[in-house]
Amino acid sequence: MARMTKKAREQLATHLGAQSHERLVELVTELAEGDTELRNRLLLEAASAGTGPVDAASYRRSFSDALRAGSAARRDGPRTSGAWARGVHQVTASIGALLAAGHAEEVIGITEYALGRVDVTMSRIDDSSGWFSQVLMDLEALHHAACEAVRPDPVALARKLFAMEVDTEWDILIDSAKRYADLLGDEGLAEMRRLADERWSQLPPVDPDRRRSGERHFHLTRMMETLAEVAGDVDARVEVMARDLSYPYHYVQIAEVLIEAGRSDDSLAWAERGLAAFDDSDHHMRGDSRLDDLVLAGWSERGRTAEVVELVWKRFTEKPTLASYQRLKRWTSEAGEWDEHRPRAIAVLDAQAAARAEAVANRPTPINRYAARLPVPTTHDELIAVLAWDGQLDDAWAMAVDHGASLPLWLELAAAMEADRPLDAASAYARDVEAQIERKQTRSYENAVDRVAHIRTLHDRAGNPDGFDAYLADLRHRHRQKTKFIRLLDEAGFG
Repeated sequence: MARMTKKAREQLATHLGAQSHERLVELVTELAEGDTELRNRLLLEAASAGTGPVDAASYRRSFSDALRAGSAARRDGPRTSGAWARGVHQVTASIGALLAAGHAEEVIGITEYALGRVDVTMSRIDDSSGWFSQVLMDLEALHHAACEAVRPDPVALARKLFAMEVDTEWDILIDSAKRYADLLGDEGLAEMRRLADERWSQLPPVDPDRRRSGERHFHLTRMMETLAEVAGDVDARVEVMARDLSYPYHYVQIAEVLIEAGRSDDSLAWAERGLAAFDDSDHHMRGDSRLDDLVLAGWSERGRTAEVVELVWKRFTEKPTLASYQRLKRWTSEAGEWDEHRPRAIAVLDAQAAARAEAVANRPTPINRYAARLPVPTTHDELIAVLAWDGQLDDAWAMAVDHGASLPLWLELAAAMEADRPLDAASAYARDVEAQIERKQTRSYENAVDRVAHIRTLHDRAGNPDGFDAYLADLRHRHRQKTKFIRLLDEAGFG
């Protein structure tokens, strides 16, 4: 907004000076009706001057209006934005000023109302930009500070915190038992524990066969864990966590709590229990590497080498990939058995690739032109990736040439071979040029031109400029109808 000129300021001052007190009050009141910042500032000044109690309802309304303002008020796709967040922050700052002025009692009620409105609003507005996170942090900090100033009855506070944390949809005042422990004291924590135990006893047991995570009652479970943590009761915490063992990672979380408590034997026992629970199941998270790692580390520390090797080999044969090959090498190397298992692992990968190739060869011929454009399956990718990672670049390259590979794998091979075989690397990068051009977007055309420049560098390094000239001529001829791409080539000096 433009600043007033000196002449305009003088004229306005003269005009206002001639108005009656009643008229000035009327003017300022009208302005405050449409200006949230001014209204809250004047209300705060009035309360501080002792001319009346704080009008908490005005602050509540200001916050609600700010939540529904700007981009959040759109009917089609309401969302948060920077401008929206600044408006909400402005109201939150006025609540902070109210606290600083000594009105902590009112701030407790205002922030509890505001947190409730945030919980409702977050379900209705797209917050992909994440502005609500800061809004919540600010309100929660104000609420805690106001409670520190007032020191409310601990039992009453416990009941409020319980309701706000457990009965809201979003993470409102999460872990309040820990954050407000100094204000709750033994009496408040006991009340919160009583409420949580009462609700906990009403929950149906988790059916491990259905494994529906939506029935876990996350907030109540989190509160039960926090209460046990605050009390320093590891066994109580484990008991709460053990209520839902529908995923392998749940066993990992229990094991980690026990490790923190210095109970490594109990930790391993829980990890082994999780391994046994999912070993023969069809659960989609069966073979979770995080659970495997806990078990393997525990067995290794205890000298149970044969079991370590057996598990990692089993996991590799279940899913032969670069990641499982790397894990196999790590653990069998520690056991001194890698040289024995490496050829066996390569044989498994080779058999997998052959089976995939056979399946592709026997698949029906595409019945229409659209099916014919589907990408050709990359049957040997895992084996090629393993050979490259193992330093067998020549074998990996030969296999990629014979059987094909995915574009990311071609690029990995090219990067690894640039120094010793620049022309082979250039031929791999040429595949990326074609893929970028096929996208038919300005940015992808620019990427293709950058790649062409790198291909020229590789040809020059190999002493083969004529080879690059032939490649460029062929590239321009095949894509001559893509005028934007050709123009970008010309601008880059590839005319």
